[in-house]
Parts: sequence; structure tokens; C-alpha cells
Amino acid sequence: MRNRLPLFLALTVLVSANAAEIRAQKVVAEIKAAHPEITGLELAATRSEQEGCKTIAATEVKEIGEKCDKDEFTAMKTNQPLVEREKDEFDATLPLHDASGKIIGTVGMDFKAGSGQTLETVTRQAKQIVSELEKRITSKEQLFQAAK
Repeated sequence: MRNRLPLFLALTVLVSANAAEIRAQKVVAEIKAAHPEITGLELAATRSEQEGCKTIAATEVKEIGEKCDKDEFTAMKTNQPLVEREKDEFDATLPLHDASGKIIGTVGMDFKAGSGQTLETVTRQAKQIVSELEKRITSKEQLFQAAK
């Protein structure tokens, strides 16, 4: 067991470093910090057809690399927000567009359910947050660029 610990630690650091080195991850962390009303944030996109659609940046590193699910595919296909009320939170998945309006991925976020919140108010908040992301990431290529 002792011999495996250094390898495990090295792999953990490597995975964390790789997750943090793309621009999308840096922007996700900064947007989450600026919006305490969201409890989680993730960005999904397709780097290549071989890899398929998957989470490329998230506030929880363990989510990076997960394949896109029905919510993400629905938001991309319909070009509309998908907002659902769950037990104690709202789950919002919205398309992410480049500067020309083309869909380049999705943004998923969770909002803690609070007094007076409705699907409409959460949808407005989520659209505003995606708008902020779209101003900072204006092309698919920027998603995967090295963070500065």
C-alpha cells in the first residue's frame, strides 16, 4: 500500500492540474465565485467526435469527463433553457453560444431552492450567468485554451 500512495498522489495532482489548465475551468471557477446563489456549475462541450460530448469544466473536479446526459443534449438540440425543480434545488441547463450565435456547449448550474423562487426567476438568473460566460468565452477554441 505504501508504494501506491505516491503514485496515487501524483495522479491526483496531475488530474487536478489538467482540469485547471484550460480556460473553461478558470472561467467556471470565477463565475461560481461571483454568484453565491449557485451551488454548482459545469460546462460541457465536444472537443472531438471521438471523445463526444462531456463535462470539460466544473466546480466539482470529479464531474470533469462525465458524458453528457439527456438535459445537455436537450438544451443543445432545442437551443432553449431546461430548468427543473428538484427536491431542494433547481437544476438549470442552458446552451452556450459563441460570438456568432452557434451552440458550442452547455452550462449546467444548480440553485438552492429559496423563498419566492420559481422556474421563471431561476431561468432569468441562469440566462444572466450564461450571458456572462458567453462574454468571456466567445469561441469553441477558447474553451480548451490554456488558462492565463
